Amino acid sequence: MGLRCMFPEKGLHGGLPRVFPCHRGRGFFFANVQESSLSSIRSLLLAALVLCLSATGAAADSLNRIAAVVNGEMITYFDVQAQAAPEILRAGLDPVRDADAEPVRRITRNVLDSMISDILISQEAERLKITVQDSEVDNEYRKIVQRSQLAPEQFERQLAQQGLSADLMRERIRRGILRHRLLGLMIARKVVVTRDEIAKYYEAHKGQFVSGRKVRLGLVIFPPRDDADALAAQVKSGAMTFADLAARHSIGPNPQNGGVIGDLLWSDLSMEWRDTLSELKPGDVSRVFLVEGRKAVLQLVASNEGKGQALDDVAEEIENILREPKMQERLQEYIGQLRSRAVIDIRI
Repeated sequence: MGLRCMFPEKGLHGGLPRVFPCHRGRGFFFANVQESSLSSIRSLLLAALVLCLSATGAAADSLNRIAAVVNGEMITYFDVQAQAAPEILRAGLDPVRDADAEPVRRITRNVLDSMISDILISQEAERLKITVQDSEVDNEYRKIVQRSQLAPEQFERQLAQQGLSADLMRERIRRGILRHRLLGLMIARKVVVTRDEIAKYYEAHKGQFVSGRKVRLGLVIFPPRDDADALAAQVKSGAMTFADLAARHSIGPNPQNGGVIGDLLWSDLSMEWRDTLSELKPGDVSRVFLVEGRKAVLQLVASNEGKGQALDDVAEEIENILREPKMQERLQEYIGQLRSRAVIDIRI
């Protein structure tokens, strides 16, 4: 499986599918999920849908009850559950297992908080008369499909594996563009990255900026209940191969083939992944790190060396890297201001 770049991260665009990071275009690539997990969550979603369509009395009231009201705009419990389901799936959790109750509750609350923030941003954008045209959404959707290197029908199947649909993806794209424009108007101009900061970052990470380098990687994503550090230690000690680790434990892509995710351009990897891989030789396994909140390890299967890049060639890339955490800080401040002025009634 090669690199399949998707839409930018949630931090700037909100409500987008949680997938794994690459750097080019600040995008992502989808991970496949084990079919057993998919079957479990699909069964749960189907049961919820049937219940919603046919239930009466207390059951229907439970699904249709209000989870929150944001400045008069309602969020139903069913809407929260529908958005939380893909997150729960990707975390490898079972909503009906008692041992998973707390992490499921935590994911559900985080999803609700995100939905509240999305509504506040949409309301503020409407107040400021910021709009998004259908043609803009369609154009961005086409770009995402093209970057995925999949046929449209294959792309939609990947969406389905993530608990999404093309229509839902388009709606999330719309919200993302809206959020991006609002944040550009309200906070981007307040974020400054100096030339000195860029130069210092370049000197500290010079080995990360190379052109033409390619790496072949294996990736293992651990289920929440696994002891990731202990399992990674077994691989490093030689007690278990990386391929065995992937086959037995990974909820990430291609587990039956060593978790191999293909030959990737070094420049297409996020800086976090570059840092994680920088000290590895072919065959080595990385430290445990987080991929979208889940513990993971990488194996550097193979690598070819590239050519070092000059500061001027990568200054814009470094500026974006340094700008992101500053933007996130400003974003949280801005959302906090919106929340402080809003009337929010959380009922779950």
